[in-house]
Amino acid sequence: MEILLKTGPVRMSGYALKLRRAANAAFRKLYSEKKIDSKAVNQLLTDLNKNLYGILVEKYNIPKDVIVNIQIVFDLNEHNISIKDIDLSVYDKNEILSRDLTKEFKQILKINA
Repeated sequence: MEILLKTGPVRMSGYALKLRRAANAAFRKLYSEKKIDSKAVNQLLTDLNKNLYGILVEKYNIPKDVIVNIQIVFDLNEHNISIKDIDLSVYDKNEILSRDLTKEFKQILKINA
């Protein structure tokens, strides 16, 4: 069985907490049905968060105020869980585009800059 987990857009500084909350919410029913062990899921998430931090922060120096969106496909087989696929999107503010858009909208709305 495949389970898709989406964090939705979240600040880089809060992705780990959001990921854990989303996973525990997605697996809540499976926990209660004893189809999967919550400790195994939390260990998988801990390892994943360590790897994500190593890549996003230590390697690429992504600032904590940048917005990220994480989607993970988990594969559940007979009480075992693994990550089948992952997709990360990083949204950074474009200063030039933001300035130009603000200026143009101020002109349209007739706001004195």
